[in-house]
Amino acid sequence: MTGNDSQSDEEAPKHLPLNEEEVAALEGYLEQWKSTSGVERNVVWEDATKEARVKAPAMKAESLRSRKNVYRKWLQNHGGKKEVKPPINLGRKWTYQSVAESLRKRELLKKIEAETGAKPGEPEMMNHYAKYLTDMVNSLTEKEIEEATEMAAEWNKQGIPPELQADIAR
Repeated sequence: MTGNDSQSDEEAPKHLPLNEEEVAALEGYLEQWKSTSGVERNVVWEDATKEARVKAPAMKAESLRSRKNVYRKWLQNHGGKKEVKPPINLGRKWTYQSVAESLRKRELLKKIEAETGAKPGEPEMMNHYAKYLTDMVNSLTEKEIEEATEMAAEWNKQGIPPELQADIAR
């Protein structure tokens, strides 16, 4: 071992793991922690810290002061996850037509290329795209329309599933 390794080991703060009594005290404040935020959460943290410190093993005053950060981390780690906000759609509203277009885009481009010779990215492709898209949407069965409508409602509410985002972005 080099001298640098031993120095960094000594500098790293070492905290004793929480004992059962400290954990029990913190668990008593966990529901309050979950139900509050901001300044109110600081009050819960202070109360939990006061109670848990009484049950902490004997240690130096400096270690006891730094112990409050351990208590805060414990509360944050065990406090549960916050509700995930739905993603921002940036103004795009999904309809069954746009869902069908997104899911069948490659198929649509291949069909246009096969029938007209226009390749994706060429200006000529856009001359045919709207017509073929309309034909494709009109050829959907009632079941496919119903499925696409349900997907559109879900996408408007929760956003596009991550596994489809990359394909749709193209």
